[in-house]
Amino acid sequence: MQIQTPTGRCRMAVLGALVAVLQLAAAPARADDPKFAYGKAGEVTKLPPWAASVTAGFGMTTGNAQSVNFTGAGMVSHRFGDSDLLAFDATVAFQRSTVQTATDLNADGVITPNEVLDITQSVSEAWGTRLRYDHFFDPVNGVYGLVLAGGDIPAGKQFVGSAQAGYSRALLRTATSELVGEVGLDYSYQRYVVGDPNSINFAAIRAFLGYVGNPTADLSYNASIEYLGNLSEQNTPTGRVGAFGDNRAVGKVGVTWKIFGDGSMGFRFRALYDSAPAPKPPPAGFSWAPGYQPLANPWDTFTELVVVYKLM
Repeated sequence: MQIQTPTGRCRMAVLGALVAVLQLAAAPARADDPKFAYGKAGEVTKLPPWAASVTAGFGMTTGNAQSVNFTGAGMVSHRFGDSDLLAFDATVAFQRSTVQTATDLNADGVITPNEVLDITQSVSEAWGTRLRYDHFFDPVNGVYGLVLAGGDIPAGKQFVGSAQAGYSRALLRTATSELVGEVGLDYSYQRYVVGDPNSINFAAIRAFLGYVGNPTADLSYNASIEYLGNLSEQNTPTGRVGAFGDNRAVGKVGVTWKIFGDGSMGFRFRALYDSAPAPKPPPAGFSWAPGYQPLANPWDTFTELVVVYKLM
């Protein structure tokens, strides 16, 4: 369950359309995930000067199954007049588990007490922060700029830093929905957990298409697709990658509906793809054999069903 405490009286659907949806999830997050975030010029004037929210979750099991997980997210935004919005958000997802395994050291076909092993490993260890500024020239046209920082150890990325700037335009507007497109440039720095070289810098082109709808006061939904493609060659730990050889994309679908009073239920699905994933870190306490360097999985998907209750 998620518990959210926003300051101000703006609807959750409005906040979701203006800033990244902040998720409480025990599944791994991708630090370099392009965010579903864009401004709706017509909604900025409805926001209070300041707005904030925070979510947190903790879980632990002991005994036969041993695990601990923590997730959290927070957001704060400030509206400057009717045309400018500054928003900051942060997320963290950590999960560690201990599993029991064994190795037949003497190859006698049976396991003795000294051949039983407990392996503790991080299933998720990711964090991300972002600061975004939007300026609207009119109800249709705007510009944006943002900086972000994060990391995702299981995905092989110890640190990711990025700066983006671009143009945003409302392509289609109705009384209950809006389709927005964005184009811009991105400059990223990535430092790997393992590999040589251990970091790269590159510029990329960014394209985004996002749709939000509020057909009723109790229902909102969104869908988006975002693409980032590198513009220059990259010398990665697994070889050189040519221009547009490092393609990153994320697709998202979300639905939120009010179920009672101040309680809402939401469904969210996210799929991420990276055509040039980072080198995969070896299991804890081990190292890869010389000449062997596997890559992290290029695909990540995440699905969640959440209940949100507004306290204030």
